[in-house]
Amino acid sequence: MKVLLLTDYYLPGYKGGGPIKTIANLIGATSAEIDYKVVTSDRDLGDVSPYSNVDVGRWNRIGKYSVFYAESGLKGLRQLHKIILDKDYDVIYLNSFFSVRFSLVPLLIAKIYKKPIVLGPRGEFSEGALSLKAFKKKVYIRIFKLLGLARGVVFQASSNFELGDIKKTLGSHDKIFVAEDIGSQEYAKDLVVKDAAVIKLVFISRISPMKNLAYALEVLKNISCSAVFDIYGPQEDAAYWSECEAIIKVLPEHVVVNYKGQLKPSDVVGTLSTYDLFLMPTKGENYGHVIAEALCAGLPILIADTTPWRDLQGKGIGWDISLEERRQFVWAIEKASAMSTENYQIYRQNVLSWAKTKFSQPEAVNANKAIFKLAVEKK
Repeated sequence: MKVLLLTDYYLPGYKGGGPIKTIANLIGATSAEIDYKVVTSDRDLGDVSPYSNVDVGRWNRIGKYSVFYAESGLKGLRQLHKIILDKDYDVIYLNSFFSVRFSLVPLLIAKIYKKPIVLGPRGEFSEGALSLKAFKKKVYIRIFKLLGLARGVVFQASSNFELGDIKKTLGSHDKIFVAEDIGSQEYAKDLVVKDAAVIKLVFISRISPMKNLAYALEVLKNISCSAVFDIYGPQEDAAYWSECEAIIKVLPEHVVVNYKGQLKPSDVVGTLSTYDLFLMPTKGENYGHVIAEALCAGLPILIADTTPWRDLQGKGIGWDISLEERRQFVWAIEKASAMSTENYQIYRQNVLSWAKTKFSQPEAVNANKAIFKLAVEKK
């Protein structure tokens, strides 16, 4: 089967976060059976210049698949139109709902040529995501509904939670299927022993209101234990980062915060494995690849109950807590800090064992392959 996959950002980019990892993991797991052609932007999120190590405006062969890095402006739109017009694919796979360039325009063109379409909103319909730029999104959704653009489109939900979000946003639709994102297959080799005197916390994500770093910093105002909190990720929103910096300046002396810049995707699991606790009270994730990577690093996670990763305490791998319960975040950090070095090492080994079991299961791979077949059958 030939799949034409369109996405705003892809490798060698990494600032676009989870969707890049979602697509890379999907292709890595299924390219033996599916012929992928990826069409994406010629630059990373926030960059003003194109990549210097790819051929822009033409196909680049990468292993078993090809990537076309479309130029900016009208020239890039003409390139997209030509690729879709060539019709050298069985299914067109869109990886955003709100992207005009890489979803709406290709969707309209593909409908004209009556090609099967799969659309993965990638968490854009979560309550937290819809609350950002809410008016523009409401107008966009309204127009999408009025034009009947959902008709014939197969929607991919990465969890039952996202299934509910899609139905809540677009209404009843008989072509929504759950195909969980394919997680990391890299695991920590060594687990660093926790320092009894200070707990090392880590945040890895885009620095934007959606990822809720300011909330994490507010939590740290109230902890009584000594902590180091290292932050990794692109400063996507300058105004929001200034807000975070203001909170950092008034934190107690026993809490040290460091901004460590950006990480390459290949360095994430290895870096995470050197910490004690992953802290990211995100406002919403359809999957959360960095959460999966933290688990693969044998790292207990402390997140909000706004993701598919639930009942973490019951599983013995961390905590998922309501954002309304800030004191519970404080309690969880202090509980982790108070654990003995020996017991915490056992705890981390359990997290790593759980992750290896979870991510070795083939169900997600099979479901992702099946959704393309469903799109063709339901055309």
